[in-house]
Amino acid sequence: MKHSYVYDHYYVYQEITDILNDYAAKHSNIARLGSIGVTDEGRNIWLMEITDLTTGDFSEKPALYIEGNIHAGEVTGAMTVMYLLDVIFSNLDNEEIQEMLRNYTIYAVPRLSPDGSEFYLTTEHSVRSVPKMYPYDKLMPGVHRKDIDGDGVARLMRVKSKYGIWKVSDKDPRAMTKRLPDDIKGDFYNVYDEGVLEDFDGIVANLADAPMPYGNDFNRNYPIGWETEDKQRGSGKYPLAHNETKANAEFLLNHPNVCFVIDMHTAGGQNLYMPGFKSAKQTIKEDIALYKAIGKMAHEENGYPVLNVFDEYLPQGAPSAFGGFDDFVHFVLGIPAIAIECWDLDVRAGIPTQYPPRIDVPDEEQEENALKYLKWADENLSKEEGFMEWTKFDHPQLGEVEIGGFDLKYTRQNPPPAKFLLQEVQKHTRFALRAVKSFPHVDFDNIEIEQLSDDIFKIDAIIGNEGFMPTYVFKEGLKSKSLKPLTVELEGNVRIIQGKPEENIGHLQGISGIVARNGLTLNSRPVADICKKVTWIVKAEKGTEITLKCSGGRIGKVETKVTL
Repeated sequence: MKHSYVYDHYYVYQEITDILNDYAAKHSNIARLGSIGVTDEGRNIWLMEITDLTTGDFSEKPALYIEGNIHAGEVTGAMTVMYLLDVIFSNLDNEEIQEMLRNYTIYAVPRLSPDGSEFYLTTEHSVRSVPKMYPYDKLMPGVHRKDIDGDGVARLMRVKSKYGIWKVSDKDPRAMTKRLPDDIKGDFYNVYDEGVLEDFDGIVANLADAPMPYGNDFNRNYPIGWETEDKQRGSGKYPLAHNETKANAEFLLNHPNVCFVIDMHTAGGQNLYMPGFKSAKQTIKEDIALYKAIGKMAHEENGYPVLNVFDEYLPQGAPSAFGGFDDFVHFVLGIPAIAIECWDLDVRAGIPTQYPPRIDVPDEEQEENALKYLKWADENLSKEEGFMEWTKFDHPQLGEVEIGGFDLKYTRQNPPPAKFLLQEVQKHTRFALRAVKSFPHVDFDNIEIEQLSDDIFKIDAIIGNEGFMPTYVFKEGLKSKSLKPLTVELEGNVRIIQGKPEENIGHLQGISGIVARNGLTLNSRPVADICKKVTWIVKAEKGTEITLKCSGGRIGKVETKVTL
């Protein structure tokens, strides 16, 4: 599909703001720009809502919520959300887009942490979520990342030392390999972030990279399995301690029409489904089946494996990840959430992947992987984008060091934008557009009116769900008892003789609830009602117009008008 903007760089806050304001001004018939919150530095956390308003308000339709930059440096996520919006607004003459907007709503938050991403994009520094000191209130001893040679990038810094653990690889002088037990002669090095030293005592052999000064991790700050800092790094002082995490939690709590959450991350190249802090074996099998069905579509579009976070994605022996946003969405809100880790550098470089990942990779294999990265960079990146040769530099505290390596922000964490960003955001947008089609789609399938006498009418209304998901979407969402059942209302200038003005019909199963077997014979059997009938007998004048409405679950509201 067409798009209107360029994707050869990562957008800063003002670019995103200008583009979103332009969409809202030009497309007020389908779009509304708002803010779910304001950051400590005064930036809006923008929310773009999109639907065809002639067929219902934003909150009256099943909705997708897609979000980027819960982790500030994972800026490919924001670009994916911006590209999705671009595709929608650039293809309003496309029947597929028109149909989507008639039936569904898109809630898009391109950048949950605009303060953090702005800091990441406009300085040499890296940051997990937000540039606020945590958990320490001052810089800790060690090497702090900083561009000291003035090239605009903080790379790596190797320092020659008789206590060094690294030596230059004999396969490529740019690569390093571990020192062997019997290596006693030659040049040896220790390697740190390019940067400056805090509280340096003059003993080079004892140097180490300092703890990250900005240690808050928004994706560990949600009230689900939350743990304190000693058990979960980055968890924050208490759950939802940040404007940003509180804002998206409250938005989702107040919008029960959200059927699915796509949480954009980098990097690695995986489609991840919950749970993340406990095994999928401890959850509802029908919910896991839904994840796998939706995840299969993601895999078909982006090529990434579909993995459960706890059982397959976390490295063997690694601790659980507590307080995650997607776990909050799954267990507290009862909504399925898939986290997409964009950018599969290892796959592109020809490095074998396995799941769960190994923690202890042999030294020889690590060196081979380093060589594969270099080979990939030589074949795919410009000199400016690739590996900077180790270059001597007079460090103000250490004397002679060598600075070199990749710009890890735009090789490891995010794709080099000039060549790879567009292809990355395109494939995730294709998945998002497919995912929306799987939502519950409830309508009045058939309405029959029988005139029993001059002013007595029988009304039979059949309500059906032709979507893939059931109207409750996720069985986990039924546990809290807060998700309302479907109700069917009859409104008009009539007197109801039989039936109720509002009938509770429970929930409607979707196509996913049909058990189907294929083989020598074919069969299909729904596990619950996909359609239900409601009957009224009313007294009214012939020609009276009545309105039938169905609402509840995650469908928003549908209505139709008929004449007696």
